[in-house]
Amino acid sequence: MYLFRGEFGYMLYTGDFRWQAASKRAQIGRTMLLNAIKNETVDILYLDNTYCNPSYSFPSREVAAQQVVDIITSHPEHDIVIGIDTLGKEDLLLYISRVLKMKIWVWPERLQIMHLLGFHDIFTTKTSLTRVRAVPRYSFSIDTLEGLNSMHPTIGIMPSGLPWAAKSVIANKNPFGSSSVCHRKASKGSKVVDICTNPNVKTIEQYHQHIYSVPYSDHSCFSEILDFVKLLRPVHMKGIVSSSCSYVDPIYYLGHLCRENQPSGRLYWKPPASKEGGGTVEGVQTKSTAGISNFAEAKQRRSRRTDILGVRVNRVSVLRRLKRGAKIVENELCGLL
Repeated sequence: MYLFRGEFGYMLYTGDFRWQAASKRAQIGRTMLLNAIKNETVDILYLDNTYCNPSYSFPSREVAAQQVVDIITSHPEHDIVIGIDTLGKEDLLLYISRVLKMKIWVWPERLQIMHLLGFHDIFTTKTSLTRVRAVPRYSFSIDTLEGLNSMHPTIGIMPSGLPWAAKSVIANKNPFGSSSVCHRKASKGSKVVDICTNPNVKTIEQYHQHIYSVPYSDHSCFSEILDFVKLLRPVHMKGIVSSSCSYVDPIYYLGHLCRENQPSGRLYWKPPASKEGGGTVEGVQTKSTAGISNFAEAKQRRSRRTDILGVRVNRVSVLRRLKRGAKIVENELCGLL
């Protein structure tokens, strides 16, 4: 995280972060953060709001990593393909390598990045040395896996906190790319496969005969974001993610935790009560007309989007693309001179 201090006050920028207070590493981070802030107030919190919605709840990275290992060990005769980005999920790959005592294949550019990060003996570009391969997310598709299965039994694992629907898997052929559509509930074509050794943890989802989705994420789920905001109680708060299909303005659910109690007509989330009380998720709406106006304007802004090849884009982005490479006509050039 980055903490800025000056005449403007205290500004904290989280970046992509996973706030797991139970782990020893997180306890160290918590202590360092509180020591840096001391008794001051965070005036503006720029928050990783990737999963800032009560519907997003998933286990810790340690538990999810073990789920991935469980899938691999339950398919001893299969090759394993794991979809990852150019950066990230290193802890997951290191865990797999350590527990299964095997190297992991990565593509050449990713191997260079791993070497820059100090990992020299764990990753390889030789497919003959391992049956576990980490491939670019954009190449992780049903077509690819079906092609691999025509040569050797292969399964794919997508580590992500997003609940991808089976319908988009079949329709898009590349369900985990940046342009895919996410849904909160899986369609009828998907099934839940209980491979995890811990029955108290969210089960693994299989959206295709060759694809498993595991809720491993480097972003905080909603309960972790809630704990983090409760700890800091900032004066103001802004989300740093605005283009994700899971986007939610953090003020929507957490504005009441700010020190100035952000005025809005938004829903305030309340944690479920104990089982004895039969609690449910409730919404409480304030009477602030200014907040209602702001919410209506934000909703209207979000609706001003255009569908291009199935991808929703902002009107400004469309105009920028249209203007890209535009020539300056002669009279405009004379005006500039």
